[in-house]
Amino acid sequence: MGYSFTIENIENITKVLGNQPQEFDRGWSWTLNNPAARQALMFSIYNEAKLGSDVVGSLITVQTQHGYYELHDCNGHLVFEPDEIIFFNADENKVSCLIIGSECTCSMFTNISRNIINSDFSTLDPAVLLSAMQLSLTENVLP
Repeated sequence: MGYSFTIENIENITKVLGNQPQEFDRGWSWTLNNPAARQALMFSIYNEAKLGSDVVGSLITVQTQHGYYELHDCNGHLVFEPDEIIFFNADENKVSCLIIGSECTCSMFTNISRNIINSDFSTLDPAVLLSAMQLSLTENVLP
């Protein structure tokens, strides 16, 4: 079995988001609203989700007014104060992440080469600079 979120993890996420989750069997859901921006977001964390015939792990789902996003086999997260949570799936070569903000922001980066995370940003192609900067926050906690 893969990574599982603990009650302490959920309490820390809740504190940053400023919103209580609804708990269900093996998971939690949050509904966030930002009236000033006319945005809403609902996201869920599932522990022990069946992610294929032989894979069980954590699943993060997000629904916004702009789309639906999933991060399968989440193998870590980072609480980035004051208002974001970064969920990631990383192996020795690639990183994917889903970033949720308390103001109903949501960003997703997938299949990012790990070697750009600790690169000299001034040498990177401008097209990959944002993903490199965002993911560099996770560099010290990636598996």
